[in-house]
Amino acid sequence: MVVKVAVIGAGVTGLSVATVLQEKFPNLPITLFADKFSPGTTSDGAAGLWMPFLLGDTPEKDVYVYSKDTWIFLKKLWDSPVGGKLGVSLVPCLQTSDTVNPVPMYSDFVYGFQVLTKEELALYNKPEWRQGFRFVTFICEGSKLMPHLLEEFRSKNGIVIVKRLESLEEIASDFDVIINCSGIGAKELVNDISVHPIRGHIFRVKAPWQKSILIDDSDKGNYIIPNQDSVVLGGTHDKDQWDIVPRKEDAKFILDGCTSLFPSLEKAEILYEWVGLRPGRNQLRVELEKKTINGKPLTVIHNYGHGGSGLTTFYGCALKVANLLQGTLTSENYLASKL
Repeated sequence: MVVKVAVIGAGVTGLSVATVLQEKFPNLPITLFADKFSPGTTSDGAAGLWMPFLLGDTPEKDVYVYSKDTWIFLKKLWDSPVGGKLGVSLVPCLQTSDTVNPVPMYSDFVYGFQVLTKEELALYNKPEWRQGFRFVTFICEGSKLMPHLLEEFRSKNGIVIVKRLESLEEIASDFDVIINCSGIGAKELVNDISVHPIRGHIFRVKAPWQKSILIDDSDKGNYIIPNQDSVVLGGTHDKDQWDIVPRKEDAKFILDGCTSLFPSLEKAEILYEWVGLRPGRNQLRVELEKKTINGKPLTVIHNYGHGGSGLTTFYGCALKVANLLQGTLTSENYLASKL
């Protein structure tokens, strides 16, 4: 009996799961459900910086694995002839903070990781900065990668259905496995009260001379992240706030803060202003759940709660989902239930 799989969500998380499952299980019929596709997803608005951010209490060992697997995937894309077209760039980064924190777990595999000396940090004339790291990292622009993933999914006979699902019950009778990559939508879809928005406000400007990243990890810090066609200036991380209307006070904070770090940005042309809602949760959830809906056994694999790290962890999480599905498909109990 053929096992039918549904994937819910067409941000970078859902699309990467759909394509990874096609690669791992080429004979498995997969249907993708979403009400929004690129360019209308939160992943489209993200700056795409590879750096773990806003993941709550997710165990560091899990963050390490998901992030490193994604880094390896991005390196393969960057090395490929189409890497640039898919929005993958390798960019130098300065990460600073007004507190002293442990050396990040990714220091052992990002390129050229260094801890700044006090003398080097003082050169930036920011006395509030007490720590700084320098390294080279990837940027992955979701707005360029996601159309490629969707095209790849469709080319391998993936089925796409544009529909907003209110509950798993709506499709439970038609599928044996549901992969829940609904992001912030999981709050209602599976009634997860720990899911919450982390409101992010940014500007995109035209500043082709800006070739490096600056991330001030201070609570009220700014960030400057160059993409291929624009530079992202940010930003905010307001928890439990659902509105997506730009605020004047946030705009002033972003523009004043970023131009104080790089005065040349004062002459940058503002392309647009954008507010998005990151899918926050106390912990990133990648786990298998056995359910019975209307008397039918159902396997649900959850993959949501990526906070500000969707484009840092997406591929590693997709590999974990594939491993969970593999275990399900090969288990004697599951196979017996299908006979």
